[in-house]
This record gives sequence, structure tokens and C-alpha cells, in this order.
Amino acid sequence: MRSSVLFAIIVGSSVSYADPPKPVPPTQEAQQKQQEENNGRVRLDEKGNKKPEPREAGEWIELASPTPAKHGTEIVMVGKEAGSFSKLRFSSQGKTILRDVKVYFDDGTTKRLRIDKILPDGKFTVVDLKTDKRIDRIRVNTETQTKGLYAIYGSSDGAVVGTR
Repeated sequence: MRSSVLFAIIVGSSVSYADPPKPVPPTQEAQQKQQEENNGRVRLDEKGNKKPEPREAGEWIELASPTPAKHGTEIVMVGKEAGSFSKLRFSSQGKTILRDVKVYFDDGTTKRLRIDKILPDGKFTVVDLKTDKRIDRIRVNTETQTKGLYAIYGSSDGAVVGTR
């Protein structure tokens, strides 16, 4: 009896020291899908500290380069350094279905805008914010089944904005 207990202890301890199974590396397709899902939007300028050029009232400046609509929800960081905006323009490359936009202003207020528009290739829609404020970030919701891209531009009705 004593030898069977000793045998069980030895066998049990040897099993606990076995090498764990090696993980199976993900396929290239799985890696690409994960990378696409984890793509977050950041500032348009690469360094994040570039000062915007002064602009005239009514001039459109790019806030977000063309973004795949298939990503669904994207957050675009604008930053107060970009100046004030009273209008946003969403331009489409390919068919894009724009559902809604939430604008987070630098002063802590927000504005949710229900768009629900289909933008055919080469078309755009302009959204009037009805205020001229600095924008911290913009959340954009699109339908994911389309293969279109959208870019965001901003404009101000006020005087010259920007810094030197």
C-alpha cells in the first residue's frame, strides 16, 4: 500500500512538470483582421505637435484622411490647436453610409448629429454645428457592409482662425 502511494506521488509530480502545449501562431488573415480592428484614429499630423496654418473663414481643412467605412465607429482626434469649426464636411470615395456623428468640443460640451445618409462615390454632405467652437474629437458611426471611404473636413464662418 505504501509503495502505491509513493508511486502515485512520483507519477503525479512528473506530470506537473510536463511542458505546456505550444500556442498555434495565428494565420496571416487573422493577424490582418486583428490589425484592422485595432486601428484607432490619431492626429492627422504625424508628430502630434505641428501648429496649424492660419486659415480664412469658409476655408475647408482636412481633419481626417480617407477612412474605411467598414471600421464602423471611429474616433478622430482634432485638438484645440486646429482652431474653431462651425461646419463639418464628410466626403465619400465609394459608397458610404453615414449614420451619426458625435462632436466633443474642447469646452466639455457635446453635440450628437443623426445623419442617416447614403453618400455615393464622389459625393459629400455638410453638417452645420450651429456654433463656432474648438473641437477635441469626433466620433463617426458608419455602416460596416460598404467598401467606401470617408474623409472629414472642417470650416469656420468666423474670422481668421489658427495660430502662427
